[in-house]
Formats: sequence, C-alpha cells, structure tokens
Amino acid sequence: MEWSRRAIPVSGIFLLFLRVTVQIDNVALRGVAAQSSQFSDRDAHYAIDGYRNTNFGSCTHTAQNTNPWWRVDLLDVYRVTSVTITNRDAVPERLDGAEIRIGNSLENNGINNPRCVVISHIPAGETHTFQCNKMEGRYVVVVIPDRKEYLTLCELEVYGTPAVNVALKGVASQSSLNGYGNAHNAIDGNRESDYYKRSCTHTTQETNPWWRVDLLDVYRVTAVSITNRGDDVPERLDGAEIRIGNSLENNGINNPRCVVISHIPAGKTYTFQCNEMEGRYVVVVIPGRSEWLTLCEVEVFESSTEAPKSKRTVVRMKIQSDADLTDQAVSDQLLEQLHVELVKQGVSDFQLRWRTQPDGQIFHREEEEKECGTTQTGVSGTEGG
Repeated sequence: MEWSRRAIPVSGIFLLFLRVTVQIDNVALRGVAAQSSQFSDRDAHYAIDGYRNTNFGSCTHTAQNTNPWWRVDLLDVYRVTSVTITNRDAVPERLDGAEIRIGNSLENNGINNPRCVVISHIPAGETHTFQCNKMEGRYVVVVIPDRKEYLTLCELEVYGTPAVNVALKGVASQSSLNGYGNAHNAIDGNRESDYYKRSCTHTTQETNPWWRVDLLDVYRVTAVSITNRGDDVPERLDGAEIRIGNSLENNGINNPRCVVISHIPAGKTYTFQCNEMEGRYVVVVIPGRSEWLTLCEVEVFESSTEAPKSKRTVVRMKIQSDADLTDQAVSDQLLEQLHVELVKQGVSDFQLRWRTQPDGQIFHREEEEKECGTTQTGVSGTEGG
C-alpha cells in the first residue's frame, strides 16, 4: 500500500528511559558554622541558612584580618562531591584567591586540611560550584590566605554522602595487652581520648608494638583516621606507620605502607589519605624502638561506587505526517525532534529509541471514523546513559 501524500494521523509509542539522579542533600544545612571574627551582626551561620540572598544582610562577614576563615562542621565524615558558593552582590573581588579545604583536622582552625580548589573569581551575586572529587572530611573551610581581607559568604552548600567507617565491622588484635586497653577499643565508634575511661587500646612496652584490624573483606582504603590519647604521653605515637594489605606475614607489618605518623597532638583526630590502597588488614606499628602503643580510635574509610539508577517510561503518541515513517531516516529525524523538545522542557541525561512491537513493526495505521483516512501506531523509547 502506498502512503498518502496528505497529512495522515499516526499513533505510536516511544519508550522514555530517564536516568534518575538521586537528590543529594546539602549537608551543610545540618552543620555548625564558625569564623575567624565577626563584623557587625554578620554571624557565620548566615552562610548555611538555606538562602542564596546576595544582599549584605543575608551574608557572613569577618573583620579585616590576615588569613580570614570560615568553617562548617558537618558533624560527621562525608565524601564531598562538590561545594557551591554564592558571592555578595558588591565587592566580589574580595573572595578572589580564596581556598576551599576539606578534612578531619582542626589544626590551624582547619586551614591545614587538604585543598579542594582555589577560587579565582565569582562575579557579584553569582553562585559557582566547585568539584571536590569525593574528598573525605568533617570540616569544610574557606580561607583567604596570605593577605589582609574581609571574608563574606552569602551561602555555602556542601554536597556529598556519608563516608562509611568499615573498621566498625572488623575484628581487632594487637601484639600484647596492658591493663584494660583491649584491641577492640579502637573500633568501638567512640573517640574518647582519656585512657582511663576505657575506650583506648594499650600494649605493653615492647619492640615493634602493633595493632591490627581485619576488615573481613578487601577494600580500597581512601583514608584512615586515628585519635591519639588525650590524657597523657601523646608523643608515644610519633613515628608510627599505617600499613594496608592482604598479608598476615609478620603480623601484617610487611604490607605496603600508607603513611608515617609524625605527630598527633593529645586527644586530636588526624586523617591520613591512603589513595585507595587495597587490603583486608590495616595495621598500626611503631617500628624500630621499644614503646607502648595506644590508640583511642581507628577509622577506616573505603571507596565505593553506585551504579546509575535508570527508569523506563513508555509513552504512546499520535503523529500527523505525510512522511513515510517506514523510512529509517524519517523515524530517526522524528526522534531527534523529540529529543530537542524534551531538552527544551528541562529533561536531561536521557536517550530515545523506538520500540519494535511484537509483529516487528514500529508504526501502525489506525482506522479513523472521519474521512481523513487512517492512522498509524508506533513505539519508541529513551534510556539513561
């Protein structure tokens, strides 16, 4: 049968496969903010109040200091994917050169944590997002280094997911036991740093004392956080090594080294990046000297990825056209037009394709009661990439 040259109503079905992007919360909204100083009544909390208002009255403001800083405590360790900052609608150049730093340390007010990015410039009243590639940390800091300046932030948003401490499910052991310093105390989820409150480990004084956690599976370890004893003798941990791997040879001490701990102040928690080292065992050892080994908490964070989530949607549609829809070029052009229209409607991250129906056809004509002729039906679809 030949196609009519006049417009024929055609009905069809296309499948719409949309990748469902899981909404990640702005975790800064639940945090606690602080800053190096305060100008007027411009409190640090204004940057995490949920409003991107760029007027001075809705922004933070420090005094004019050298190295002014602002910090949010997320109250837990997160893998930070991005940080979004809204600049003031006046004097935007003040923020030029500011740095975003992320980590678990409060040393130097958190400024010593690893750097995510240097902010070259955010125009007046604009909001810019900076990718931080799942940097792990509890604290997000903005600092203007090496000059005397005012620091103003109208909103700071932190997007990420909670980091998983896989040590909590592990089994701990150590080279010896002194008092009530059981090996498990370092993975009890409690950072209490007073040894006498029975939440820290303790070996006897021996050469090469070690502590080890068996994670019960092989992980890609991104970071290890250690809380040092707070009530006394923090220097005992100086020079300790963190080793990660799958071997129990020499009690796991022969596994590859992540880092040498130069010093952790009394009662402090420091995080050490291990760059996705793979291993089942995480070992802390003090090599080459006779020493006591005490750990008040060891947290092990691992890298994991989630598969994209997709959703399939079947859409039936009618098309009035005088084109031959059995022609591949015509049906492809129609999909392209549908794609453009969906993008205009704000739909993103999708693919379209026609669905072949059970009889092997895509479109079917349908009889119409009116004299305009017949219609056709067909199936198409989109899929998240």
